[in-house]
Amino acid sequence: MKKVIFGTALASMALLSACSSDNELANVETSANNAIGFHVVGNKAETRANIINSTEDLKKTDFNVFAFTRNEDGTDGTIFMGEKANQFGQKGIKIVHKSGEWGYANAADIHYWPANTELNFYAVSPGSFEEVQENIEMTVVYGWNISNNTKTISYNPLDEYAGRTDKKNLDVMYAITEKQTHTPTNGGKVNFQFKHILSQVVFKAKTQLENMEVEINEIKIHNPWTKGTYTLPKTSSEKGTWELTAPTVGSKWGAFTVVTGKKITVTSNGADISVDAPMLFVPQELTAWDVKKTKAEADTEHQVYLEITCKIKQETEYVFGSAGTPTGTTAEEKGYKTLYVPFGAIWEPGKCYTYTLIFGGGYDAQGQAILQPINFDAEVGEWKNADAKEIGVNK
Repeated sequence: MKKVIFGTALASMALLSACSSDNELANVETSANNAIGFHVVGNKAETRANIINSTEDLKKTDFNVFAFTRNEDGTDGTIFMGEKANQFGQKGIKIVHKSGEWGYANAADIHYWPANTELNFYAVSPGSFEEVQENIEMTVVYGWNISNNTKTISYNPLDEYAGRTDKKNLDVMYAITEKQTHTPTNGGKVNFQFKHILSQVVFKAKTQLENMEVEINEIKIHNPWTKGTYTLPKTSSEKGTWELTAPTVGSKWGAFTVVTGKKITVTSNGADISVDAPMLFVPQELTAWDVKKTKAEADTEHQVYLEITCKIKQETEYVFGSAGTPTGTTAEEKGYKTLYVPFGAIWEPGKCYTYTLIFGGGYDAQGQAILQPINFDAEVGEWKNADAKEIGVNK
């Protein structure tokens, strides 16, 4: 029997305005006995949000693989590999990168190429979590169901920047490779092209005027969709679909923290807010807060806005907030005040969005203007090379 070898490539998203990536193919060396091998991508990057931007990043994580016999019409038949579940009920064959190559995490999981049978392969990354305690909790956040009839991935992003250090969002990806057999040409290698299913969001800021300075303490995004289920496409050339899940009756939509407890100084030269800590969201369309309504009404109607705790100074005078007291412990005592900014956007899978907040004002909780409305410059791109575009938030 011949060993199936797997290789993976990453359709990746780079950070910031470049939003570029390589599609480098990482292949597994064919072993002497030609058993089925795997190229595994792990998900323990060094940054808080585990962003996978290159094949080297993939090597830091793992993935789980499934294979099904291929019917004459191209659909999946019986499961060939991946039926076994781990201690958390997650199925799939775990593949890891170790000793400079991709291989089975467990030698007992090795599979061999069947004779005269084509296989359809599916992979989900990451395929595991590092710590048992995190695993137990993360199964509520992330999971998958891969069978011959159903192939879905569920995700419920964490508010990971709300002053916590124990949990990280995961850059979830999938790959499909169809109609595979062992041939002299492929040498028993199965190559995966991984695709991101989430959207990445990054914030920057600058002021409208050279003589204006903003000090930011906290930013939150209110009322985005918080969870959903992604259905994998039927073939590698098609696109999957998201089905979003609303909060249970009586529950709030909630908020996601961009940054908190910081002292970020913003001038006309610009400043990075979350460049080193990109956010991950389920793809969605955000309906901006209609400032003819109050903030409370916006919360009821699932309209989206930014809550920004800051102080704004022009020349030597504060036009919003104050210098605060030297011994102050709360944001209010330190002179910070809160303004709100309508925020609308469309987030697609596998794209990164860089928003630059241009400070010149905002709104209070009643929808009344403070100075001038904050506007946005936005850059959006594939987790590959992407075109930039502007998104106006305030109309």
